[in-house]
Amino acid sequence: MIGSVLTGITAIYCSIKLFMSGPVENINRLLIIDELSAVLVFIIGVVGTSCCLYGVAYLRQDLKNGAITEDRMGLFWGLLQFFVATMYLAVLADNLGVMWVAIEGTTIVSALLVAFQGHKAALEAAWKYIIICTVGIAFAMLGIILTFYAARGVLGSSELSLSWRQLYPVATQLDPSLMKLAFIFILVGYGTKAGLFPLHTWLPDAHSQAPSPVSALLSGVLLNCAIYAIIRFHLLTTMAVGEGFSAKLLIIFGLMSMVGALPFILVQKDIKRLLAYSSVEHVGIIILGVGIGGVLGYTGAVLHLINHALGKSVLFLSAGTLTQNYKSKLIPKMQGIGQLLPITSAIFMAGLFAIGGAPPFGLFFSELNVASQIFQTLGTGLGLVFLMVIAVVFTGLIYFAGKMYFSNLPTRFPRGEQFSVSHLLVLLPICLLLIQGIYMPDVVQQWLGRVVNFMSNGGIPSV
Repeated sequence: MIGSVLTGITAIYCSIKLFMSGPVENINRLLIIDELSAVLVFIIGVVGTSCCLYGVAYLRQDLKNGAITEDRMGLFWGLLQFFVATMYLAVLADNLGVMWVAIEGTTIVSALLVAFQGHKAALEAAWKYIIICTVGIAFAMLGIILTFYAARGVLGSSELSLSWRQLYPVATQLDPSLMKLAFIFILVGYGTKAGLFPLHTWLPDAHSQAPSPVSALLSGVLLNCAIYAIIRFHLLTTMAVGEGFSAKLLIIFGLMSMVGALPFILVQKDIKRLLAYSSVEHVGIIILGVGIGGVLGYTGAVLHLINHALGKSVLFLSAGTLTQNYKSKLIPKMQGIGQLLPITSAIFMAGLFAIGGAPPFGLFFSELNVASQIFQTLGTGLGLVFLMVIAVVFTGLIYFAGKMYFSNLPTRFPRGEQFSVSHLLVLLPICLLLIQGIYMPDVVQQWLGRVVNFMSNGGIPSV
C-alpha cells in the first residue's frame, strides 16, 4: 500500500512538472515523458493509487465472504503492482518495441488477475481475454515491423528507427503506402486491446469477472494505454500520408463502437457488464474525437480520456461494494441500494449521472466539445446520431439506476453504513468531475492547450 501511494505521488508530480518545465529528455533512448504521455501518467497515478488503496478494504471483505484465502492476498498485491508498472512503461516508452512489450505484459498479468478468484466463469473470461488480445497484439507487431522498415531507410540507423522522437521529425519522408498498411494493422491490434467494436468481445467478460479494483484499472486505465498507442501512430501516419486516411478509419471505428454498444447496454442484467459495455461506447467517443481532430475534437478527446477514467473507476469500485453486500452482480437482485448502503449508492448514482454525460459533470463538456467538432466537420446528420446515442445510453443507465435505488430493500438485509476511507477514495474523483464542469482554472486550461497543440503539431513537443 505504501508503495502504491509513493508511486502515485511520483507519477502525478512528474506529469505536473512536465507542464511546468517542459519535456523530460530521453533516458537511454527508451523512456520519455512529453505532453501526451504526461496525461496518461497522471491518469495512472490517480486511478491506480485509488484502486490499490480501495483494494485493501475490498479484499478484506472478500476474505470475510470466503471468496479468497489469506495466503493468496500477497499474490494479488504482487500482480496488481506489476500490472500498474507495465501500464506506466507502456506510456513512458519512447521505443515502439518497448511499448509493444509493455502492452503485451499488461495482457499477461491482467489475465492472471481476471482469473484470480479461480471459478469457472473467471477462468473462461481470462482465457478468452488472453487469446483475443494476444492475436490482436500480433497484428500490432506487424504494424510496428512495417513502420520500422519504412523508417530504416530514412533514418539510416536501425538503433533509432523505433524511437518516437526520431520518427516524428522525419514522418513526411516515410513511405506512404507502408505507413497506410502499418496503421491498419496497428488499429486492428491496439483497437482490440482498447475494446473498439467489433473487436471488443473479450471486454465484457473480463471486466465482469475480475475483482472490482482490477475492473476499475482495466476500464479506467488499460483501455487508455491502448488508445494512447493508437493516437501515437495516428499522429505519425497523418504526417506521413496526409490527414484523411487514418482519420477516416478512426471516425468509422469510433461511430461503430458508440452505436454497437448501445443495444447491449439497454438489455444488460449484470451490473459490471453494463459498465463494461459503457466503456466500449466511451472508447468510441474518444477515438471519434481524435479522428475528427481540430481544437475542439482533440480537446474533447483528451478531456474524455481523463474524465472517463475517473468516472468509470468510481463506478466499478462502488459496484464492487454493492456486489459484495448483495452477493450477486445481477441488477434485479440489487433492490433498495439507497437503504442498504446510502453513502455508496449516492456516490454510485452520481457516478452514473457523470458517466452518462449529465451537466455539470466534466463528461458533459468533453462530449460537447466532440459534438461541436462533429457538427462543424462531419455535418448535421452524424452530429445528431452522436447526440442520439448519448441520450439513449444516458436514459438506459438512469433507468437501471432507478430500479436499484428506488425499489424496496428486502428485510433480510441490514440498513445503513458508516463513512470510511473507501468512500473518500471514490468521492474524490466525483468531486474532480464536478469541479471541472463548474470551473476550470487557467493553469489547467493552459495544460490542456499544450496537449492539444502537441497533437495538432503531429507529436512535436511544445517549446
